[in-house]
Amino acid sequence: MKKVLIIFAVILGIGLLITGGYFGYKKWIVKKKPQASQQAGQQQNSPEPTQEKVVKRPGTYEQYDPTKFTLATDGKVVLFFNAKWSATSKQLDKDFKATKLPDNFTVMSVDYDKNALLRKKYAVPFENTFVQVDAAGVMVNRWSGSEDVAEIVALTK
Repeated sequence: MKKVLIIFAVILGIGLLITGGYFGYKKWIVKKKPQASQQAGQQQNSPEPTQEKVVKRPGTYEQYDPTKFTLATDGKVVLFFNAKWSATSKQLDKDFKATKLPDNFTVMSVDYDKNALLRKKYAVPFENTFVQVDAAGVMVNRWSGSEDVAEIVALTK
C-alpha cells in the first residue's frame, strides 16, 4: 500500500510541475512594485504638476542600442529577446517589421544567444521574453510567451 501511495504522489507531483511550467511559460509576468508611500508623499507636498509637451514620434522596431532607453521619457521601450533558431521569434520579427507600432513606442531586438549579460541583468529565462525599461534602463515590466504584436503593446505599462 505504501508503494502505491508513493507512486501516486510522484505522478501527481510530476503532473503539477508540468502544468505549472506550461502556464508559467505562457504568461510569466513579473512587475516592478511601485513605492506607493513615496509617491503618495510626493503628491501631497508638491504643487500642481505642469504639463510638458510630449513630442509625437512614430513607433519603431530596431536593433538593441542602450542609448535609445532615453526614448522611454516620452514613450515606451520594450526589449525583445529573440533567437534565430526560434520559430516564434522569427515570426514576431516579421510581424514587428510589417506592423505599424503606436506612436512613441519602441521595440528593440536583442539577440538572446549573444547577450548573456543582458539576460542576466533582466533575469530573462528564455527566448521570446519581453522587458519594458525606463529611461535609465531599469526594468518596469517583464513577460514571456506573447505571440502577437497587439498583445505585446497591450501588456506594456
